[in-house]
Amino acid sequence: MKIGDSIKVKQGVFSPDYDNLSIGGWQGRIVEIDKNFITFELDSETLSQLNENYIIESIVEEVEWTLLSLRISEVEITQARDSKEDVLCKQNDINLKYSCEEEEKRIVEILNSQESFVTESNLQKYYNYLKDNLKLSCVLTGMEDFEWEEPYLIGGWSKAEYEKKKLIKPSFTDHFELVDFISKIDDWKGIIVKVKRLSDDKVFELPLWDLKIIDKDSSDYLLVSDYSSWMTNYQ
Repeated sequence: MKIGDSIKVKQGVFSPDYDNLSIGGWQGRIVEIDKNFITFELDSETLSQLNENYIIESIVEEVEWTLLSLRISEVEITQARDSKEDVLCKQNDINLKYSCEEEEKRIVEILNSQESFVTESNLQKYYNYLKDNLKLSCVLTGMEDFEWEEPYLIGGWSKAEYEKKKLIKPSFTDHFELVDFISKIDDWKGIIVKVKRLSDDKVFELPLWDLKIIDKDSSDYLLVSDYSSWMTNYQ
């Protein structure tokens, strides 16, 4: 195998980035070989078959969706089925569809205003929209460690104490069912939601900003992702 060769992922191989995602049959061209690992650029046909939520999740989590790195033993040489120009065109098409510009368009449509900053008025508009459109049955988890967890996870505080506190406090690793929206909107944290922890039915009130939908195939995934991006980038 050498740079530029076309390769195909062997059947039975799963994504190194996403649990339970079978990638057998994905094809592309080798761009780098490093000892036992090989990096290849997905071809246009593979790009065309990518699940929409795979692309969205990759963009949100800042995972490269045009390239894939696997062990050499997980791929095999195959015949090219497109040109490098085809790959570039398909990449451009996808970038255009899922660009930040498209995200901004969706946000502007919800706010019904060219003024996109996080304001009291816009928070109320977003609250009304999500309350009407986000399913109460959806299941969420933490975007990253919650504020109370940081001293234990990165500050070296007692792990035993951390495990005890997780029994009574919500953790970013927990799974929660959306129960309701809290009518009062926080000036800094924005929309607050009432959630029920699935493991023990304990109920908590958490900022929606700190959460994400677990099911990437759910229609709710993009709703919460856009909201979190808006809260992060338009404060």
